[in-house]
Amino acid sequence: MTSADEIRATDPTSIVRAFFRSLGDRNLDAAFALLASDAEIEVLPSAGQTSMDPAAAGRPFFSATVTAFPDLLLTVHRTVEVGDGVVLTELSLEGTQAADYLGALNQEKHLDVRQAWLLQVEGGLIRSVRGFWDENQLFRRLAVKRLDRIAIV
Repeated sequence: MTSADEIRATDPTSIVRAFFRSLGDRNLDAAFALLASDAEIEVLPSAGQTSMDPAAAGRPFFSATVTAFPDLLLTVHRTVEVGDGVVLTELSLEGTQAADYLGALNQEKHLDVRQAWLLQVEGGLIRSVRGFWDENQLFRRLAVKRLDRIAIV
């Protein structure tokens, strides 16, 4: 495996690929080593939504995802540098729920959600991360019937 220092010496696309590869490998330490200590992480479906806890955004979001889906499979479909160190990654997140996740009770449902992520890389570190996906699809896959009370199914 490539060390974090070796990855930092490469282009932004390689850094982003290494970040998602580490998450897919459930290696949070390796993934977080690629983030600046003050990296801004925004999980956009949580912004202004009552159904997702905004406190779950950021590093705790990634930890919760890895914990809730022990068979996590991240499939990167496309990674493109769009300029100024900004990298767009389109991926699918799949796995079987094994713990409560974003307020949804564990019902051992299979989740498969297509996502888009924008990451800003500067100085060999990821400075910002923004994730986008269809929140309704995510909760439907987890058998949530009401988004105003996601813990009740």
